[in-house]
Amino acid sequence: MPDSFRPYDLTLLCRAAFPARLLEGDKPAIVEVTVYRLNATAVACYDIDGPESVLHHLGASAADTYITRHEVDDIVTVVHINREEADTWQP
Repeated sequence: MPDSFRPYDLTLLCRAAFPARLLEGDKPAIVEVTVYRLNATAVACYDIDGPESVLHHLGASAADTYITRHEVDDIVTVVHINREEADTWQP
């Protein structure tokens, strides 16, 4: 099997992070936004399993991670709220 063969693959398109405040308790947090292009297998898994397949592939928790699929079928945006690093941020 060639090294380039990846049955389930997400290609990173862009990533950003910015400070924010949570609605609950007005606590500071870091919001990380990542945009991926899915390959055909990942799109099929998303159609069958929903965003859980992307969460599993990324090893992310559903508690603070939100996934949005765009009108272009192979693009998803993953938004993760990182509460642990928020203490170092100064408003």
